[in-house]
Amino acid sequence: MSLTPQAIPGMRARLHMPEEILSLPVSGSTVLSDGDVVVQSTDGKTVSAVVGATNTKFGVVVFQHIGKSGKNAKGLEAYQAKDCAPIMQIGSVWVKPTTPVTDINAKVYVRTANATVDAPLGSLSSAALDSTELPNAAWETITGADGMAILRLRGA
Repeated sequence: MSLTPQAIPGMRARLHMPEEILSLPVSGSTVLSDGDVVVQSTDGKTVSAVVGATNTKFGVVVFQHIGKSGKNAKGLEAYQAKDCAPIMQIGSVWVKPTTPVTDINAKVYVRTANATVDAPLGSLSSAALDSTELPNAAWETITGADGMAILRLRGA
């Protein structure tokens, strides 16, 4: 018997709430994959990969079948510089945290320093180690067997 995945990173979680998804050009030299946490520039006109804790206007790349012109390290389609990426700032989205979420009341943190292979910059966690709190965010579910959890965003 094979198990069919119920969700993938970046897939919108339909919880009947308002959504705000911005189409913003990608800047910088890294690529952005579905479900990645990004940071919006201070002028609000572009997004890039998380590189530090100086700007905390975060969003999540929403899964979409079009607009990707690059490839990530796994060879999957990804957004690269000048592509227009869908960025959720309000709503619920499936994500894959680096450590399991066991308490939905735990705070949401974004890794902003001392990246590792298992916890790269921009990865999500319910632990504060080398991280910055993701403002206006909460866990909707604990992590399932597939390592996925629903993240609720209430605005950057």
